[in-house]
Amino acid sequence: MSQRFGDRVTIYLAIESVELAPSILTERLGMPPDRQWLIGEGRGKTGKHWECHGWAVETTVRSEEHGGRSASELIPIAMERFQRKVGQSAKAASSLGASAQRYTVLAILAEEVPGIELSHSFLQMLADLGGTFQVDLSAQVPVGSTVGSVIAQ
Repeated sequence: MSQRFGDRVTIYLAIESVELAPSILTERLGMPPDRQWLIGEGRGKTGKHWECHGWAVETTVRSEEHGGRSASELIPIAMERFQRKVGQSAKAASSLGASAQRYTVLAILAEEVPGIELSHSFLQMLADLGGTFQVDLSAQVPVGSTVGSVIAQ
């Protein structure tokens, strides 16, 4: 008998800059980050150090918080929350120009590969943010299943 591990959708905006410290980014964007780092700070347990300043905001939605819904159903919820959180600062992020690299990531951990539909307003926000947009999808085999049994389903 297989056990669901729980789908998860995270959307984050990360801004990296050699010139602009997180405090300056916070002031220019008009909102605080969920995470930030400075040049030279350690990068987790890797022993590496950051070569640029960083600033990030994120939104995460989990299936266990939404009645066991699948990633396909969680994606629109995450997008709406992210847009509410970041939308007002999108043009300010774009105005950072070449002094800051901006990237938005849609990270999906799912038991089944979901469909992804981006609304016009979400696409407009991405255009206003500038930078890049990346989708990271990890489809995982449920605990107690084998790859062959999942493919056969």
